[in-house]
Amino acid sequence: MNTMRLRSLLVLAVIALAGCASRLPLFTEAYRKNVGEQDIRSVALHVSSTLEFRSLRELDPVTENTPFKKSGHRTLELSTATPGQILSQGDGWLSVDFGQGIVLTFTRRASDGVYTTAGWGTMTIGGERYDIVAGIMSGEDVELRIGH
Repeated sequence: MNTMRLRSLLVLAVIALAGCASRLPLFTEAYRKNVGEQDIRSVALHVSSTLEFRSLRELDPVTENTPFKKSGHRTLELSTATPGQILSQGDGWLSVDFGQGIVLTFTRRASDGVYTTAGWGTMTIGGERYDIVAGIMSGEDVELRIGH
């Protein structure tokens, strides 16, 4: 197999894997009511887009002398493959624990009943303040999806 064909196949595989979370069904109010309050805690939940969190202040000293500037900011990533579990819930909202100290609150969108959270802003993780790194999701809501 030539190198170009192999690269093309690898790119297609990465694209296919990246799109997996977008094919998961949306977590809606109708789904929540059908499953019931007791059984909903056993459902694995996923975010619709990968989120990266960057600490507001420099936490790790940078001492290496290199031609590239290193950041002392700590970063955390929440991928679409990371499952979360409902931690707490109320009328029109859910808090989902994704591990690593990442707990996101999703609210019911009025237009379609889908649970979403902001893809921007600042939050506390493990006692430290982090910014959600804006990128392709800047200004967009992150939808909650039902996983397996």
